[in-house]
Formats: sequence, C-alpha cells, structure tokens
Amino acid sequence: MTARLSDVLPITVGTYLVLLGAIFLLDSTGTRPLGVAGLLGAAFGLAFVALGVLAFLAAWRVRRFSRRLRRAIGHVQGASGMRVQDAVISTVLGDISLDLRDADLPEGETELRVLCWIGAVHVRVPHDVGVDATAQAIVGAVEVLGNREEGFARDLHQRTEGYERFERRLRLQLSTVIGEVLVVRGG
Repeated sequence: MTARLSDVLPITVGTYLVLLGAIFLLDSTGTRPLGVAGLLGAAFGLAFVALGVLAFLAAWRVRRFSRRLRRAIGHVQGASGMRVQDAVISTVLGDISLDLRDADLPEGETELRVLCWIGAVHVRVPHDVGVDATAQAIVGAVEVLGNREEGFARDLHQRTEGYERFERRLRLQLSTVIGEVLVVRGG
C-alpha cells in the first residue's frame, strides 16, 4: 500500500461504515424499511461510492505530501542515506537537522515542508541539486545559501540560477516561529 493510499483509506472506509450504519439504523427503526435485498443493494452501492471517493482522493493527493514526520518535543535528524520524497516534517519544541548530501534524491522536483515552532531548522543540500527555498521566521534569523536576515517577521526566498535545468530539484518551505532557519550547500 502506498503512503498516499494509506493517508486516504481510513477516511474513506470510515465514511463508508458511518453511511452503512445510518442505513441499517434507518431500516431497523422502520422509518424506511429496505428489506434484505435493499440493505445488500445499499451496501454494494456505498462500497462503489467509497471506492470512487477513494480513487478521487488518491488522485487529488498525487502532488500532495506522501510522508509526514511529526514530533512534539525533541530533535529530528537524518536523511543521510535515506530515499527522500515529498514530505512534511515538523516539531513543536526542538531542532530539525537534515543533511541531504548523501540522501537518495529522485530525479525531478522533491518538495519538503519543514516547520519548527520553537527551535532551529538546518538543511544541508548537495552541490548538484537545484534549490528553490523559502525560509520564514517570526522572531529570529533566516539564512539561505549565504543570504541572511535577522529580526521580526523575516522572510527570504532564494532560487538556484538555472533551477529548471537541474536533473534533481529541491523545493524547500522552511519556517519557525521563534528560532533560526539555515540552508547551506555541501561541505
């Protein structure tokens, strides 16, 4: 089962069960008697509707984020040697440190959204990857590929020259409420 399917399957199955339960409840009260054939027809009809909804949601989420990593308190570190895909990574209190130099980045564009409420976000990207990064800090500092801003409500956007020509591209949306956001290349 893909990550996208596992995100939408519980919602679809839950909706199906609620609707099926409502039909059975309606039949048991005698308000709208359906009989066995009617109940079976309703169950199959709702199953097809649920599959349709599931297919629609899965298709809608194709460019949505397939992986989410959340941690309330603590540090998130890693990515070295991992296969990186579109993801949302967040923590309330702590630091997020991603070293993508040795990560397996697929061809095309990969999008990472990283949110750290109170703490620091540090991302190290390889030299051979195009970077389109937006960094925000309500109170603190943002530094992207050598450009730095400090203070209140800082917002910085940097894009590698010739971004579209790179075989592998990384779109980063990084933010912190109170803290620091840092994106650096290589060593």
